[in-house]
Amino acid sequence: DVRDALDAHLAGGDYEAVAICFLNSYANDDHERAVREHISQRFPELAVTCSSEVCREFREYERCSSTTLAAYVQPVIAAYLARLQDHLQHDGFAGRFSIMQSNGGRIPADAMSRNAITSLFSGPAAGVIGAARQALRGGFSELITLDMGGTSTDVCLIENGTPTLIGETEIDGLPIKTPIIDIATVGAGGGSIAWVDDGGLLRVGPHSAGADPGPACYARGGELPTITDAHVLRGTVRPESFLSGEMHVDAHAPEAAFSAIAKQLGVSSIEAADSAIQVAESNIVRAIQRISTERGKDPRDYVLVPFGGAGPMQAVGVAEELGIRQVVVPPAAGVLSAYGLLASDYVYYTSKTQRVTVDDEATGTIRTALSGLAHDAAAYLRKLGLSAQPQFSYTLEMRYAGQAFEIPVELAASAVESLDAQTLIRAFDAAHKRVFEFDKAGAGVCEVISLRVGAAVSPGDLPALTLHEQAPTHHGPLEVFDRGQRFACQVLARTEIAGPLSGPMLVEDGTSTTYVPNGWSVRPDEADNLVITQD
Repeated sequence: DVRDALDAHLAGGDYEAVAICFLNSYANDDHERAVREHISQRFPELAVTCSSEVCREFREYERCSSTTLAAYVQPVIAAYLARLQDHLQHDGFAGRFSIMQSNGGRIPADAMSRNAITSLFSGPAAGVIGAARQALRGGFSELITLDMGGTSTDVCLIENGTPTLIGETEIDGLPIKTPIIDIATVGAGGGSIAWVDDGGLLRVGPHSAGADPGPACYARGGELPTITDAHVLRGTVRPESFLSGEMHVDAHAPEAAFSAIAKQLGVSSIEAADSAIQVAESNIVRAIQRISTERGKDPRDYVLVPFGGAGPMQAVGVAEELGIRQVVVPPAAGVLSAYGLLASDYVYYTSKTQRVTVDDEATGTIRTALSGLAHDAAAYLRKLGLSAQPQFSYTLEMRYAGQAFEIPVELAASAVESLDAQTLIRAFDAAHKRVFEFDKAGAGVCEVISLRVGAAVSPGDLPALTLHEQAPTHHGPLEVFDRGQRFACQVLARTEIAGPLSGPMLVEDGTSTTYVPNGWSVRPDEADNLVITQD
């Protein structure tokens, strides 16, 4: 019946891809593989995706949604990578061609062309990895990253130098079960448009001017006020500093762009611009609270690491509102995501559902299952030509008996071999209390529902991110309007910062401008980061 149905539907040539998801294939994928084999023989031009290859976990709706989305993007990604590889070969490229994944690791392009779902959100993930690696060089391991580009801001919490992974996300309401760095996004970028709602309140985003026409100051036809225009108008970014002076910026356009909003609010254009920046900062603060305070983490225990073209301009204002006393700006902050691509490990995750009630007899079963997944992950990386011994990470999805959903419990690699029931129960109790603010303190029956193992192989020596020489600025102070007040503000090239200096100050490096307001000081560290500290 299956063969007849497939032949009848697929023979017309209307389809590019097929997704296969059977109810119990997370436990036994024989039937999915049999159907795939039939399709491959009869219709070799079709891309076929099996749910057991995308996610070997139960909950068939989430698994089916993930598999369907994976099949949907597969032909597009595979064709794109094939074209890119052809061009590289034609140009004599002899290196290894890899693609970034949403889990914070790269994977050889051949593997990505077979499972493109892992590339979702790979751009923001690259920035997080770059920030984590560069901050660690300066001795900072507890971080909140702030990646502010043209249309949005992405924030992520990092502990012990490692970003938090979640096992599920969604796009347009459709669930996707794949490991992904826990990144929260808000519509507050340099191109985000400021506007006044029907109630007379000033808003920023989520609509953006984009790259075309872009902010009004770009002189490409844009007339709506954006956050970039607001910074130009109030003086916290110099028109002459865009692309190290190579980009023409209309310094007078922002005032005209903000005039309509200013009239609605009954203030001057510069006051409206200043208020728009504060609204954008408040939006970012709420995004950071979602990944910190709402999950039992105090943002004051972390340093803020901004990057992206606009991140360093906004960072200190965000830090002040959250009570964070230290901001660390990496060198070349505007292009830090590119560094993250180079600094990331090769990573592969595998998981499966195996329900186990935690007791003294069950820990042996758990250890055996984790060992099996680690063996499979290492074998997969070797198949891709990565022969070095991987570093493994272990996560158990756990719950109290009777609960409907699980929370992740991470295990140290050194603890897996000696894992015992009481240690695992205590770890779950602590994780449960951190998320839900209560636990059963060892009195509840705990269950392991699914297991996940990650295998990471280092690409080799970590490239250094260093400063490029800059000519001294040779211009005097300018005036900045900030929080309703005017300040004289000095301007320095990043390479001119040799010791502690007090704000207000603009620090330019060609890829971004760092704003150090009054009451904060800045110094370089041994890794060429700028460390900004509240006085």
